[in-house]
Amino acid sequence: MQPPAGLLLAPARDSDTETYSATLKCHDPNGEIYQITLSRDKVNLTSYEDDAIRTKVETWADTVPELA
Repeated sequence: MQPPAGLLLAPARDSDTETYSATLKCHDPNGEIYQITLSRDKVNLTSYEDDAIRTKVETWADTVPELA
């Protein structure tokens, strides 16, 4: 999209307050479906019943330096 003639647009960003996240729908081999939400500063696990899933996610997250 082009701005109207004579108008200059400059993007304004405040990277200190910007937030981003992605939610993954995951299927465990035991048949359970759960969600993992990744953001800049945390990993959130929801909709699971089997505590082994939480252990798997925590073990994986410990291997990712950016999540430390």
